[in-house]
Amino acid sequence: MRRTDEDRIRDLAESIKGIGLLHPVSVAEKDGDFILLAGFHRIGAYKLLGLQQIPATIRKSDELVDQLIACEENLVRSELNAIQTAEHIVRREKLLIALGRKAVVGNNQYSESKITSDDLARQMGYTRRTYQYKRSVANLNEEAKDLLCETKFADNLMDMVKLQKEPDQIQVEIAKLLASGESRTFRRAWVVAHMKYKQDKWTDEVKSKIEEIGIPKSIMRWDRIDNNLSRMCSLVNKSEKTKVQKVIAQFGTNEINNYQMNPEMSKWFINFYSNEGDLILDNFCGRGTNVIAGASLGRRVVAFDLAQENLTLIESTCLEHTQIKPDDLVLHHSCGVVLEEYGSQESIFDLCLTDPPYLGAEQYGDDPRDLCLLKDVDSYNKKMERCLTNLKRLIKPSDFKKKIFHPIVMKLGSVRRGETGLVDMATEIEIIARKVGLILHEKIHNELHSAYQSYNLHRCIENGYTVKSHETSVVLVKY
Repeated sequence: MRRTDEDRIRDLAESIKGIGLLHPVSVAEKDGDFILLAGFHRIGAYKLLGLQQIPATIRKSDELVDQLIACEENLVRSELNAIQTAEHIVRREKLLIALGRKAVVGNNQYSESKITSDDLARQMGYTRRTYQYKRSVANLNEEAKDLLCETKFADNLMDMVKLQKEPDQIQVEIAKLLASGESRTFRRAWVVAHMKYKQDKWTDEVKSKIEEIGIPKSIMRWDRIDNNLSRMCSLVNKSEKTKVQKVIAQFGTNEINNYQMNPEMSKWFINFYSNEGDLILDNFCGRGTNVIAGASLGRRVVAFDLAQENLTLIESTCLEHTQIKPDDLVLHHSCGVVLEEYGSQESIFDLCLTDPPYLGAEQYGDDPRDLCLLKDVDSYNKKMERCLTNLKRLIKPSDFKKKIFHPIVMKLGSVRRGETGLVDMATEIEIIARKVGLILHEKIHNELHSAYQSYNLHRCIENGYTVKSHETSVVLVKY
């Protein structure tokens, strides 16, 4: 059964030639013949030296010796599968230990001159790793062994090595699937079994978030839905006091007003990044979509705007149509850049969700502090740097290791400025955020469905532009 190590035979021959044989070979007498138990390479060395006889210790045949001989003979049979080979390897080791021939881990195996696992591997012509792989299959669950032992799947050594590392219930399930024919390949059985016993690692909080927001994606689409929230927002958005006409299309028959934020989008971000009772801020609240959504979802809300008409309608809508308490709704007719009412405070808001006016794109009022009146990028960025510095101070710190996030979420677009090129507000804000020490945590692209797209089509084609169909929400945090 043993494979020859020619180098070792030559080394032994030189040693024997010089100092003689130190340890006799060991044989067992059975039915008038002698079975070699130990000394295969010593016999090879004697043959190399041309010697006809070798000193031997003769051991009478007994049950252990008989079992070892049978085990040795079986191991040379090529038809053994991986499970049978593993069982014979383990059985052989146990018999050698019982016969006092194999070293036991923890003993001084080298000074005792006993066979080691490395010796056994070499005798079988295997590397140490291959021997360990073959032996490890013996660790299979007993029921799994019984189910697989007579199948073709037991012939694949590495599949059996992989299987024995799995929990018992997985091993047995895979074996049942293969033995019954329900799964025709090991890979298929592996997947099916793991799906059955896959541990549910989702916390109740994560499950709740999924129910509220669905699957969060880097590109999101929110359809406008006719529900209580959208109707509440329309009380402000469609009021003659707050409506701002952008253009008149179709030969004067169709008014297109300034963009109205989708309430479903506001609701999504509020549910994703805050919890009921949290304090949220919108420092550029406009016609109050974020504010109304926050109030309807049980958040406490602080908001800023430069148009008193907006704030008056937002307040009456929230107090009349949501459950928010008057003390939990604080509206400031003040500048959302300076935030002077909170000049001495720090780390008070759980979420800031805001939609800053585009750079020179749409005009909402005549207040000189209004960002929409700024026409050059540098002036706009200077204002936004001051704004982000204040927001960084006021937002609560996040903790990535504890999975606690208190972000500043800004919905941003882009402005095309002819020969001076495209101004991507998201890029500008990212640069400013990095400058003031905020971290870009996430970036979400929002699909747009604006009536202005069709009106603007001719201009886009004429100037080599695409129709703008997305905005970007940047999610910033401080650690």
